Amino acid sequence: MNTEALLKFMIDIAEKFKAEDLTALQVSHVCDFADYFLIMSGSSTIHVQSLAEEIHLKCKHAGRPVLSLEGVTTGEWCLLDFGDVVVHVFLPEKRAHYDLEGLWSQSVTVYPAGAADESRDEADSATRDDAAP
Repeated sequence: MNTEALLKFMIDIAEKFKAEDLTALQVSHVCDFADYFLIMSGSSTIHVQSLAEEIHLKCKHAGRPVLSLEGVTTGEWCLLDFGDVVVHVFLPEKRAHYDLEGLWSQSVTVYPAGAADESRDEADSATRDDAAP
């Protein structure tokens, strides 16, 4: 399974298990250890743990085992490292605190579809508003 197929597979799993605020960032041009980050939130520690476990197990059964799995016991921030795709599953307050989307703002949002265009439109609008007399 190539990188893009793996990402799509993970997104499908996350959607099926009701992940919240699902976002995929292409980071290959700004970092050298991954091609994509898949970031999502769960509504409780059990939900966060379940999302991480489902992605872990389904990818393993599909022939893409996780290289490193962290944080499942606490269920506040789980990290699954598949090499080319790194999955982050957060409680909403932890996600807001660490703000990976802001930290990696030079990346390209590839999911949800159109999110990158919306971000550019908002930035263009802000620039025009700032330039207005």
